[in-house]
Amino acid sequence: MSSFPRVTAVWLVATGLLVLTGCGSVPVKIRGKVTLNGTPVEAGTITFIPEDQTKGRSGGASIAQGAYQVDAGNPPPPGMYRIEITAPKKTGNKIPAGSPAPPGTMIDEMTEAVPTKYNTKSELKRELKAGDNVFDFDLTSGK
Repeated sequence: MSSFPRVTAVWLVATGLLVLTGCGSVPVKIRGKVTLNGTPVEAGTITFIPEDQTKGRSGGASIAQGAYQVDAGNPPPPGMYRIEITAPKKTGNKIPAGSPAPPGTMIDEMTEAVPTKYNTKSELKRELKAGDNVFDFDLTSGK
């Protein structure tokens, strides 16, 4: 009879540990490809912003040659997310660099290649689930 309380205590501790560790939950992995008008986005960023910001945190990655992968070490948790994609591109013009660069220093003028409906006013939404999430985005500029 004295072993019953000990067994119960061990069971409660084990159950508590399973709850705290998420029962061995699978981490979220996010990767994919981004194209604009059929061409891979050369360089940019992708950000996953939780729809309910009280239940999640943002996460993102750089886009290089059309591919991205969110850092597996600190991905956002499962849930619904709005996605913002940016990709700066050169306009072909030079503009003054401004301070603190020396006077007369010129740099490439940049503009946003991705329409606002995919970034600051993004209409893109995806649900992140535990495990591997592959999201490819085929964006169009409408031009």
